Amino acid sequence: MPTDSLLTLKLPEGYVFADLKLRRCASDAIDLDMDLVQLICKINGLDFDKVCQNPGPVVTSILTVWYKSHLAAGGAPDALMEALKSPGTGLH
Repeated sequence: MPTDSLLTLKLPEGYVFADLKLRRCASDAIDLDMDLVQLICKINGLDFDKVCQNPGPVVTSILTVWYKSHLAAGGAPDALMEALKSPGTGLH
């Protein structure tokens, strides 16, 4: 997704960043609530089935936008997100 799309990504109302249930499931992989990702895809007009074929770009966008919004609203830093933002992980 281009950077411009990140600015217009709509997040679901009534949910908080922690609802993504982000966790590390392997040394180089993460797991999160895909039902919530599906909802985000729906409200943004994205084809969830296509996203599942190559989830990296969309999931990265969701995590980046939502985490920035979470921090801007005074939310506490998330240890896994902070680790993912480190150089070489792909999230910045």
